[in-house]
Amino acid sequence: MQSVESIIETTMARLKTIVDVNTIVGEPIPAGNGVVVPVSKISFGFFSGGGEYAPTGKVANAALAEQKNFPFLGTAVAGVSMTPKAFLVSTEEGVTVVPANYDSTLDRLVHELPRFVKEVRLSQQQKEQEKEGQAW
Repeated sequence: MQSVESIIETTMARLKTIVDVNTIVGEPIPAGNGVVVPVSKISFGFFSGGGEYAPTGKVANAALAEQKNFPFLGTAVAGVSMTPKAFLVSTEEGVTVVPANYDSTLDRLVHELPRFVKEVRLSQQQKEQEKEGQAW
């Protein structure tokens, strides 16, 4: 005969097989000259319950009351939600975190600002080198 404890143990054991470290921090994916690693958020919902219920009627109750072995009814329900949160991007230049989504335009601007400044500096350096080359 099953009990609520055995239902919970079985459900939790199966949930453990679903979620491992590779579910949260995904497998590295080669991309060009770098590697991308997805990072996700996992949320769980879990409900379990049950009990022993006596059948109705005087004859059935009298027979089962002597045995103290009532029919068992139980259930367990679990829900899993996986949401991509960010990507770790590793290139020759270093490792960066790229969010999967931004809350606002300002978030995106703050995240992209260092790359923008770097590109502006490179552009200025190229223009200076071109001017020096034309001066000769």
